[in-house]
Amino acid sequence: MKRSQAAPPILLLLAALVTSLVSACGHRAGAAGGDGDRIVILASATSNEPRPSLPSAIERLLAEAANSRNATDGKNGKGALAIVTTADGDTARTLPLTPRRANGAVEHGLQRENLIEGNVRRVTEAVAGLAATKPGLDLLAGIDNAVRGVGPGTLVVLSSGLSTAGGFDLRRTGWQLEPGALAAELKSRGLLPRLDGRRFVMTGIGATAGLQAPLSLLTRERLVAYWREICRAAGAAECVIDDARPDHRPPNGNVPTPEVPVPGIVSVSGPDGTTKTTLSNDVLGFAGDSAALSPAAQGVLAELASRIDAKREGRTAAKVVVRGFTADPPGSTEQGRAELSAARANAVAGALRAAGVDGPIEASGGGTAPGMTAMSGGVFDEGAAVKMRRVDITY
Repeated sequence: MKRSQAAPPILLLLAALVTSLVSACGHRAGAAGGDGDRIVILASATSNEPRPSLPSAIERLLAEAANSRNATDGKNGKGALAIVTTADGDTARTLPLTPRRANGAVEHGLQRENLIEGNVRRVTEAVAGLAATKPGLDLLAGIDNAVRGVGPGTLVVLSSGLSTAGGFDLRRTGWQLEPGALAAELKSRGLLPRLDGRRFVMTGIGATAGLQAPLSLLTRERLVAYWREICRAAGAAECVIDDARPDHRPPNGNVPTPEVPVPGIVSVSGPDGTTKTTLSNDVLGFAGDSAALSPAAQGVLAELASRIDAKREGRTAAKVVVRGFTADPPGSTEQGRAELSAARANAVAGALRAAGVDGPIEASGGGTAPGMTAMSGGVFDEGAAVKMRRVDITY
């Protein structure tokens, strides 16, 4: 048998040059072979999320794709496209990004930037009009359907991440699983989408609206960790969780969506259209006899403030009512409990105002939580006391 000879240096140099050129034309913004660049934008757009919107970073990503050189002249020439779809698959649109003249030629002249800006704006408007048409959110299946048959590129997921159907139903999964173990289990069951070689960008994670309770800092961090590990296990080339917060405009759709329980936070809608959100002391972080909010609580209240403003849009005179309650530990007095509960209600009201809530906010203390006591047979029950220490916000 003849031993194979090493390739001549000139051939190695040519191979390296070809590899370099392929990389230069690569898939940064979503190249799909000879078809031009592709960016897939998937929005869950449920009734428990703010109306979908594109943050500025994603608009820049679209403009970058529009400027790609992976485009040719002609009515049927290849070029950059944005594919806009919902997680339930009922809505899908393909919109051009490459700037073209009326005859199909790629515009390289004075109108190029204006045409790109218009193309990006049309994508933004298409995203803003999306709404889910089915109850429940199977986000894994939605992602799989959105990228199937589309070449390697960028997938942008606009979603709270609160999947409520399919293999990753957070109502069953809860918040206690180790993220890596969860992703490995989903992969072993064949439930993960194929993201091989794809850039995965998720934005709006943890943003809620409607009947869904807002997320505490800890639950949002766990949700981010879940999706980061899912992305990695699905084989994505890059996993990006964008921290930009979406505009808290009311959802487009009204198809009921299941709620995911959030430890320490409960939201209930009343028959009169008001919403009451109850925040436990664990979420607010009040220590002992203190009325000082924790930094983590400030983030939850900022999220809640956005929801309040969105719901009261055009009705800024509508009152927000904040009412605090305490436990009844040994040695405490009725007056002391009333003062502490009022101080905590005022702290929450102040945080809401600082976060941008306009209009009247009525804050008061209710003292000991009504109909409850932490004293049982002369012994203080801390478990019962935890349920008593809370602040109700009605809007």
